[in-house]
Amino acid sequence: MNKIFLPITCLALILSGCATTSTKVSSSYLSTLQQRGVDPGTYARISHGRVLTYDDVYDLVKCGIPGDKIVDYLKATRAPYVFTRSQISGLASAGADIPLIAFLRNPPTKPNTDGFDNATTKAFLNSPYWKDPYYMDAGPMEFNFPASWN
Repeated sequence: MNKIFLPITCLALILSGCATTSTKVSSSYLSTLQQRGVDPGTYARISHGRVLTYDDVYDLVKCGIPGDKIVDYLKATRAPYVFTRSQISGLASAGADIPLIAFLRNPPTKPNTDGFDNATTKAFLNSPYWKDPYYMDAGPMEFNFPASWN
């Protein structure tokens, strides 16, 4: 019994440590956000180490949070932040500084689209067969039973 109990206990402790690991935010960073009047939803996402939306980043810029501090948080989440050019221009107009704009123009964690950027693959994946779960017509490729089944 003890031979099985010890490995299972160790495994449970290791897995619980992995499950609770998240982006750690310092209390001084959070107090600065409160002092600057950051939106409560944005504050809650940051305090829980969550990924931010464009509106969250825009709110941080409008509240005067330095771009390098925003970038540090975005990097810590390890999420792909891919904003459109117009969104990045909107952040620049709102007062975003150079480190933030440079980071958003070329984020280190872009979503992986290898092999999906050619016209044939896009047309294939955008067909109703893949987009509509209730598609009832023929599929995009032939399927035949093995000859030995005839």
